[in-house]
Amino acid sequence: MGGLLVQSAGTSGVQATKQDSSSASGGGAPSGLTVARLGTDVHKLLATKKAHQAPEIGTRSSPETPFRSESDAVPSCVRQGIGRTENPLASSRSTYEGKDAFLVVLPHPSDPKSVSAYVVTASCVSATPPAPGKVLLTHSYRRD
Repeated sequence: MGGLLVQSAGTSGVQATKQDSSSASGGGAPSGLTVARLGTDVHKLLATKKAHQAPEIGTRSSPETPFRSESDAVPSCVRQGIGRTENPLASSRSTYEGKDAFLVVLPHPSDPKSVSAYVVTASCVSATPPAPGKVLLTHSYRRD
């Protein structure tokens, strides 16, 4: 009797996983960056970054305290493609129109109440010879 319960429970789990993965890749919102959702993605990225900022000077941190996440590491070719030297406020790697890309958020150059978002191809990371990333999209947004 116990074997039947375990077997049926295992089968249900497999079916649930298949259903979850098909709904995640199927009828839900498209993954990756889109022109329509870029502003939302920028604000979510900034909110996530703000929630994970390093502790203030003088506070003690633990090894688990993130000072810089992997998503903050913007390759030099992407920075060259953007043509700006400031440290990004936030960044992430995703896709845009089927291309592997980076979303990089920088302070707006002339409006401190805004940010500039850049979507840059990630293909430059493995390009031979090295080349600057191609900017696919840029837009400015008000900071929240």
